[in-house]
Amino acid sequence: MVGAVTPARPQIHTLSLTPPRPFRLATTLFAHGWIDLAPHLYLIEHRALLTTLVAGGEALDVRVDQRGARLRARALAPRPLTRPELGELRRGLARMLHLDLDLGGFWRRCAREPRLRWVARCGAGRLLRAPTLFEDLLKILFTTNCSWAATRKMVQRTVDLLGPRSPGGRAAFPDAATCAAQPPAFWREQVRAGYRSAHVTALAERFASSRHAEAHFCDPDLDTAELRRRLLALPGFGPYAAGQALRLLGRHQDLALDSWCRGKLARMQGRRRPPSDAAVERAYRGFAPWQGLALWMDLTADWHRTLARKGVPSW
Repeated sequence: MVGAVTPARPQIHTLSLTPPRPFRLATTLFAHGWIDLAPHLYLIEHRALLTTLVAGGEALDVRVDQRGARLRARALAPRPLTRPELGELRRGLARMLHLDLDLGGFWRRCAREPRLRWVARCGAGRLLRAPTLFEDLLKILFTTNCSWAATRKMVQRTVDLLGPRSPGGRAAFPDAATCAAQPPAFWREQVRAGYRSAHVTALAERFASSRHAEAHFCDPDLDTAELRRRLLALPGFGPYAAGQALRLLGRHQDLALDSWCRGKLARMQGRRRPPSDAAVERAYRGFAPWQGLALWMDLTADWHRTLARKGVPSW
């Protein structure tokens, strides 16, 4: 037909990123539970992360693997992306893998502890994050006062119901404006977020209205006490949620102890009851300012050993 517009064909873009050394992709991906939440999927046979991200307003299928010292990201987009859009994608990936975090001092400290020498060897200590702080905070809110299975379902429903679709039909995590447009009843009845529903709407509205932006929480000159205060002021955020957010923001002074951490410590030490919080604080004081990260490495070391036995190069 004369004048008909030919639709754009899907386009594959390949990006290369250079992480700090040492670096193992699987060690970062499996450092905590985010790899288990939508829109992420680990392809064990390819040792690659498959996820769905947004750049230039488009949802993209993105696959990330490691080739030697470099990371390769292949993105399937519904159309060719511009250079600024590719830059947006690159920044999102760099944030997810926390590539700007300097852990040299932490690795040197761990190398002096026989039980933590694996941390320095593998370049461990980076925790998989979302491409945006809003997504991280909303996922943290979905972890409060519930089982991990419930968290997974709330995140999955959010992505399925609100996320933009990629060329491959997968959904990305929705942005703050999309989430803010939903009434609390949506979160309560369809996402089944329970008491969190009003908090989700309020959190999304703050980010969508620019009352809160990444810079409000990510200023490197912001001291940890003030950052903690700002996080505690968020709707639905208590000490546990603020501690988890601090961890993802690269502030590791807080131990961020919760019932899972306390129970795991008790099992590791062969105790019927967990050690007191004061005792844990004393045990990790020598790792300052990485007390919480050293604790987390101890708590999750067995995860990486198990993955290594399954052929995932995490240990």
